[in-house]
Amino acid sequence: MTALFTLLVLCAFACVIGCFVYGATIASELRSRGLSAHPMLIRFMIFRYLAVYKRVTLEETGEVGPLYQPCATFGTLSLVLMLVALAIRFL
Repeated sequence: MTALFTLLVLCAFACVIGCFVYGATIASELRSRGLSAHPMLIRFMIFRYLAVYKRVTLEETGEVGPLYQPCATFGTLSLVLMLVALAIRFL
């Protein structure tokens, strides 16, 4: 049980890191388009930056930008992995 819990927590942590990397890249993309986005505020503003990035890329190209889906996937996967790890640990 403990090994599985540790593995799930490490995978969740890796997903969080991936989400922050994609979030910082999204913030840089928004800044290159002239919008106010600071890569150091990803921790607090990631959901806002994701929404703005989706809106801006939809307006520009008619499709969601390529950074949106991996960032959202990593964020969701980290939450699911952590919930499963906690369920294994306490149930």
